[in-house]
Amino acid sequence: MTSFATLQDSALIEGTLAGRSECFTVLMNRHMPAVRRRVKSMAPNTWDEDDLVQETFLKAWRHLSSFRSDASFRTWITRVATNEVLQQYRRNRRSPAGPAATGLDTCASHDESPHEALARMETRQTIRTAIARLPEKYRRVLILRDLDELTTHEAARCLQSGVPLVKSRHFRARQLLSTAILGRSAG
Repeated sequence: MTSFATLQDSALIEGTLAGRSECFTVLMNRHMPAVRRRVKSMAPNTWDEDDLVQETFLKAWRHLSSFRSDASFRTWITRVATNEVLQQYRRNRRSPAGPAATGLDTCASHDESPHEALARMETRQTIRTAIARLPEKYRRVLILRDLDELTTHEAARCLQSGVPLVKSRHFRARQLLSTAILGRSAG
């Protein structure tokens, strides 16, 4: 019997599409940490995280046949997670309870005070704003390497460029981001 855990993602995808659900279980377990990190970095409420992660894998299961090998499966699944968080955000904004729920409840957590939650949200917004202001060539590398957690080689393949260029742009992007954040906090 073949150990599914040793198979490449592409073989696990083929197995899943052929009806072997245990292949998808291995894919899910393999990429769960990356999906959870992405959702956690974007979800406004900690109690939404588990639902969003579950919905991400459910959508991945339903739409696995549409996966193309242009990028790695991890890139694809974290993009599904990002889209799911954004969809949840849009649904919450449209719902009648949306504006009423923007008080302290959105900051409340068992692990942190409202002040700590507010500071965390402000820091997150500062970082997002600084990333958005980076020049495109640096922003794309930073997102692929630090948010999507691609290797340098995977990022180079996605950007259709060389590894040395990706390394230098990643280094420069981090410098620019650090300068922007430190400059803002000093001001």
